[in-house]
Amino acid sequence: MHIRIFSLWSFYLFCFEPFPNAQRHMNKDREFLEEKRLVEQVAAGDSTAFRQLYDLSYGRVARYVQKMVSDNSLVDDILVQTYMVVWQKSAAFKGNGRITTWLIGIARNIMFREFKKVKKYVPFEEEYSAADTQSQFQVEVKSTNAALKAALQTLKVKHREILELVFYQEFSYVEVAELIGIPENTVKTRVFHAKQALKDVLEKQNITCYDS
Repeated sequence: MHIRIFSLWSFYLFCFEPFPNAQRHMNKDREFLEEKRLVEQVAAGDSTAFRQLYDLSYGRVARYVQKMVSDNSLVDDILVQTYMVVWQKSAAFKGNGRITTWLIGIARNIMFREFKKVKKYVPFEEEYSAADTQSQFQVEVKSTNAALKAALQTLKVKHREILELVFYQEFSYVEVAELIGIPENTVKTRVFHAKQALKDVLEKQNITCYDS
């Protein structure tokens, strides 16, 4: 299979069925004010506002967890715990950033805590072995969608996460730095290496990517 992809990142978004453009490019100020209003109401014990906040944010939070966790039951457990924290501790949200960033931060902390409990935690610096990478592609890849999903699974955890946060969740480098607790310049470096790693894996499958 030889497919020319003119933009690796439009390919990434296309293959993972992103939210409609209208939602992804919603007026950020209006979105922020709506989220802040809902969180304030949730903090006051408003269950209707909690449901609205859940409906507004669940898709993005769930997608992040699903891309990081392969066990569906663990995904569900992490999401339940995340929204329990939101209901119980929404007053802790300072309103200095997007609610989605705060929610994914909660989910991320719970996720790594659960990984440690079941001893499934993969250190960010650990490489997948060459054998794992090779076996990932033993099955014939029938579409670019499948190829990309398989390729992402061979990346380091830290690289898979950074691509998800920057290119799908559309978090700024500053937001990502605050979320995962690293300097902004480290975020930029990690994005560079993650992009290169993904391109390298795809090109081994005769999928030529042109970054733009």
